[in-house]
Parts: sequence; C-alpha cells; structure tokens
Amino acid sequence: MSNQDYDENAAQDAGRAVGGAEGDYDRAGQDVSQDAQDVENVPGDVGRDAEQGFDSAANNVEQAPSDIGGALKGAADWIGDKVGGAEGDANKAEGDAQNFDNSVDQSYSQGEDQGKQQGGW
Repeated sequence: MSNQDYDENAAQDAGRAVGGAEGDYDRAGQDVSQDAQDVENVPGDVGRDAEQGFDSAANNVEQAPSDIGGALKGAADWIGDKVGGAEGDANKAEGDAQNFDNSVDQSYSQGEDQGKQQGGW
C-alpha cells in the first residue's frame, strides 16, 4: 500500500466521520426544533383536550335522562314480556287441564256405554 493509497483511505474515513457527525448534528437540530414546537403546542393541546373532555361530560349529562328512560322502558318491556309469558303459560296449562278433563269424561262415557252394551260386569 502506497502513501497515496493510505492518504486516500484516511481522507475517505475522515470524510465519512465528518459526514456522519454532520448528519447527527442535523438530526439533533431537527429533534430539538420538534421538541420546541411540541412545548409551544402544549397550552393549545391541553386547552383543546380539556374542552373536548368537558363537552363529552356535558353531553353524557344531557343524555342521562334519555338513557335512564330507555333503560326503564327496556326493563318495563322485559317485565311485560315475562308477565305476558306467564299468563300465556297459565292459559295453556288451564287449557291442558280442561282437555285432560274432557278426555277423562269421554273415556268414562265410552266405558259406561261399553259396559251397558256388554251387559255389565
């Protein structure tokens, strides 16, 4: 390796190091600028976030009566369905009992008629 090759390699290495340092410096400067912008934006961001939170809370309070009303209506409908279902079940049970009674009466009448036709026991 000649001195000229050595000088060129050293120059390239120095150029890479300087270029890398300049890149790092530029990136650091951009980071500092962005951080400064972020700090400047804090009051506006906090104010906007607080306003949005307040608006959301106020909306929730405004919606509470209709939410409660909807929940009560839903509960009343559910209870009505259950009571109606129980009434339907009771009516069905009453009908089943009536059918059973009619069936027993018919069976008794058939047995009585057969007994008469066959001449008794």
